[in-house]
Amino acid sequence: MAATAWQAAPFEQRLTWARRHMVHTHAAATRLPALDGVRLAYSAHLDLKTAVTAAAFLERGAAVRLIPADPASTHDDVVDWLCTNGAEVDLAPEEDAAEACVRWEPTHALEAGAAIMRAAAHKGYRALHAGVEITRTGLTRLAALELHHPVFDIDVVPVKNDLHNRYAVGVSTWQTFTNRTNLSLRGRTVVVAGHGQVGIGLAQHARDLGAHVIVVDPDPMRRLLAQATGYQTAPMAEAARAAHVLVTATGREHAVDAAVIDALPDGCFLLNAGHSRTEIDTHHLGPGQRVLPTITEHSTPRGHVLLVADGHLVNLAAGDGDSLDQFDWTAALTVAAIAWATTHAADTPPGITPLPDPAWHPLFT
Repeated sequence: MAATAWQAAPFEQRLTWARRHMVHTHAAATRLPALDGVRLAYSAHLDLKTAVTAAAFLERGAAVRLIPADPASTHDDVVDWLCTNGAEVDLAPEEDAAEACVRWEPTHALEAGAAIMRAAAHKGYRALHAGVEITRTGLTRLAALELHHPVFDIDVVPVKNDLHNRYAVGVSTWQTFTNRTNLSLRGRTVVVAGHGQVGIGLAQHARDLGAHVIVVDPDPMRRLLAQATGYQTAPMAEAARAAHVLVTATGREHAVDAAVIDALPDGCFLLNAGHSRTEIDTHHLGPGQRVLPTITEHSTPRGHVLLVADGHLVNLAAGDGDSLDQFDWTAALTVAAIAWATTHAADTPPGITPLPDPAWHPLFT
């Protein structure tokens, strides 16, 4: 990924700036108990904001081993800083890195996507005291497993689901689109696949920027909500044929499949704002031709489509991610969740459970 002007600034300067503006995360860090003896396996997007949270755990005595949630969002300077400051980082492919994390014998897991906890379950590893999952994609994956430890669900917390998912992601996605294309959304038809909180935010901010929005979602109640909010709704096959921009926020593999790709009009932009990098069937698109640093052009029956960030999570793989102050909400929750998981795991039954109000309320009241 080509560096932005922000990313080109010296790392320590950016880290100091991040700590200054991630005030809730700082408050959560001051409430961490001593973490001596905690071995924290941490899957995350290895960007500046993860350095802030990982530093909080290291400073309280935890051993921390990190793997990337997506290699496309990994920043080399963050990896270098983490390794210099006491963390271990494994940049192997996700499955291999997750299995190596299990062999490292963690006591706790903090994840975006559940790769480590899934590997632990498949390997029969029973020494995890507790886990924390940040994403709906990861929670869906964990729900299919037999868990022998509690997993605290951050995504259900209103600060994450109603604020971060709805407001931060929509803003940073369209900022990234404009920054990387030098184009606006004004007058374009934007198809938003998925009308959960991330999709709601994408639709809202696209409309604010002058787009005509069409919402696609298989859930009739979500379609009804979209219609009540003033959006057009349509089946994917119909919406795709009208799209100038199609963005995914579904958490489902191949939400944009070969048939959808072949229906897209000439010049349509295709991007993913959901966690899973398989939401778009990039194999059907083929390698394409790179026309800008983060954009490839691909031939289709109706002309060409323009894939942004190779189908990876666009705001992180092609941009700076959510702003520091908005992601601060979620970063603070991750720190608070580890504080809770290390002190209350024995009081919590195995399986997925919402992060309790007492774990996070003091940070935001």
